[in-house]
Amino acid sequence: MCLAKVFLNTKGDKPVLEDIARLRILDGQAEIETLTGETRTILGKVMEIDFLNSSIILDVTLNELNIV
Repeated sequence: MCLAKVFLNTKGDKPVLEDIARLRILDGQAEIETLTGETRTILGKVMEIDFLNSSIILDVTLNELNIV
């Protein structure tokens, strides 16, 4: 099984999280939970979800560091 990876703004970067089990969109932020239960909230919006490549790209142009 290949779970999704989260990237910020471009696919070429290293993923900020891997093995994504859940993604919730909440008022300008993405709440992300991994298979191991690690949870992070990132300010920004979803730009793209690529099911074929199991990737989620978030647009985080609001600030340079958007991980809450």
